[in-house]
Amino acid sequence: MELFFQQIVSGVSIGAIYSLLAVGYALVYSVYNFTNWAFDAFMAFGAFMAFYAISMFMMPFWVAAVVSILLTIVLSVGTEKMAYRTLRLRKAPRLFMMISAMGVNLAIVNLLNLFFGGQFRKFPVEHAQPFFIGTVSIGRMDLMAGAISFAVLGLLWVFLYRTKPGLGIRASSIDILTASLMGINNDAVALIIFAITGVLSSIAGIFYGIKYAVYPYMGLVTIKAMIASIIGGLGSLPAAIVGSMLLGVLETLVAGYISSTYRDLFSFLFLVIILLFFPNGLMGKIGDEKL
Repeated sequence: MELFFQQIVSGVSIGAIYSLLAVGYALVYSVYNFTNWAFDAFMAFGAFMAFYAISMFMMPFWVAAVVSILLTIVLSVGTEKMAYRTLRLRKAPRLFMMISAMGVNLAIVNLLNLFFGGQFRKFPVEHAQPFFIGTVSIGRMDLMAGAISFAVLGLLWVFLYRTKPGLGIRASSIDILTASLMGINNDAVALIIFAITGVLSSIAGIFYGIKYAVYPYMGLVTIKAMIASIIGGLGSLPAAIVGSMLLGVLETLVAGYISSTYRDLFSFLFLVIILLFFPNGLMGKIGDEKL
């Protein structure tokens, strides 16, 4: 029973990181109906920026995190302007936008590998002693990662449902053409969405780098976030969070009771089983409203 609760705690911590990425996937997909594969690169870029802000420029952790977020926003928005906007304005097939995203991802990741090298780096932060609830150990960094992730997601919910720009994004997710005819600026919506995804991917990269390591291909974990988003119901933000929690807990239970070798196998098997019985995901919506 002790192992069970320990794995649940670890699963929630990992699920919180998955949630940030899965929500970013869902946000882009809900409006533009394509998968932004460049999340892989944004996450790794954010982790590297925070790593060098601390190790090279001796910035405090929170300052380094802010710098990383701002730089990742610039990268994310710049990607939208250079790689997606022209295709979107020319009404190119969504497949072309996905291919463009893959190209951006490969370019950025390989540039990170070229400039910084492929070795694993330990994130330069002190790991405080964990505290215990009974015999269950809870890492302070895991707790902080979970708390900050859910706080960011809560702020995003408030933004989407309590502000005019959020209303514009939700309207665009239903019908972007009609929304533009009603006076909503599509370019402004794109700017906001990709700025948000820059924030989410940077925070996820920082905490994932702290928990494991920083290296150019660390963003491959975003495929798990994609799985989580599909399990919950692609295009729905609450569903993305639910799917991320389920996947995070499943992976840690498999690693604890069976073997970490089979963690990915069970993740994909879980996805297949869910889609067999719930083709739209657990909380997927068939109607127009997604967010």
